[in-house]
Amino acid sequence: MAKLKRVMGKVERNAVVEYHVVPNGRRWDIERDDAFLGSFAYEVNTAVGLAIAAAHREYDRGIDVMVCVQQASGHCMKVWP
Repeated sequence: MAKLKRVMGKVERNAVVEYHVVPNGRRWDIERDDAFLGSFAYEVNTAVGLAIAAAHREYDRGIDVMVCVQQASGHCMKVWP
């Protein structure tokens, strides 16, 4: 659910916070808006679960979030929500 705010009579959407699961050698790092969070996992599914849990905490506070997994081609695939 997107949160809206009024600015000078206009309605604007809040920015979306992005969590990325990024391959780093033999492990998968979790980044928030291109900054390493310090969390990682050796399996992609575990890393995605950690990223979703972190994103869900922000979502519960009313912040728009999304979780993506970086593919080998460099593109990101959205996995949540």
